[in-house]
Amino acid sequence: MSTITIHFKNKEEETFMENLLQKMRIAFVKDEDDFELTEEMKRVIDERKAKNHQEFTPAREFLKKIKKEHGI
Repeated sequence: MSTITIHFKNKEEETFMENLLQKMRIAFVKDEDDFELTEEMKRVIDERKAKNHQEFTPAREFLKKIKKEHGI
């Protein structure tokens, strides 16, 4: 079995390639570990950056919290 890694510029390219591979009946596996931040995610991060640093939660604690709350 061979592995080929493809990096897409945008979602449109990804969708096109998925459809092409399906029509050609070529099996493929998407790596779901790689994702893009949504606008909402970016907004929340920007809000956190703007907070007073004395109230700031260390990154590891913050990541543990969002993993637990949101199943990331």
